[in-house]
Amino acid sequence: MNSRQTLDPHEARAKALLDRMADGDEVALRELHRLFARRVHAFVLHRCGDEAIADSVTGDTFFEVWKKPRAYRGESKFSTWLLGVARFRMLDELRRRPGNEDDLDEHADVLQDETPIAESLLEQAQDAALLRRCIDRLSAAHRECLHLVYFEDLGVQDVADLQGIPNGTVKTRLFHARSQVRACVEASVARASPQGALS
Repeated sequence: MNSRQTLDPHEARAKALLDRMADGDEVALRELHRLFARRVHAFVLHRCGDEAIADSVTGDTFFEVWKKPRAYRGESKFSTWLLGVARFRMLDELRRRPGNEDDLDEHADVLQDETPIAESLLEQAQDAALLRRCIDRLSAAHRECLHLVYFEDLGVQDVADLQGIPNGTVKTRLFHARSQVRACVEASVARASPQGALS
């Protein structure tokens, strides 16, 4: 994807803002929030599907960063680290609710599938809403992996570090996520076609 090759200008700005926040600069916090809040909110919402939780977790995430701006040590991209903070806060929230255990696919085979999902499937769907609906049908674990790789432009190693799982598990989840979304899109397109309507 072309967007992966472009440098995010917010990444360089984040470190300077964190330094100012360490000195108690609330304006820096507001700017950091302006730069990254939508990304955090979208990440949490795609994982949990609950607007109220996404709002709460986004606020908690930036409050956590405000309290400990020095916690970011530059060992990964700032956005990766920030999503890790958001993910921890989100999981903490979800653990309080029953029925949120995911199938982690820890022992599944590592399968490769490099089809560029966002372009090829969207061409088939001709409708971003259809693609979104198909993604929303994935399990939370698969949806999170897909979101991080295709919408946050993170690499497999970044996702593995963020989620605390092996690289192979990330690849497996991506394979299954792409396969399920592709099948969903193709089935929806077939149903909407004249041939599908007659069959």
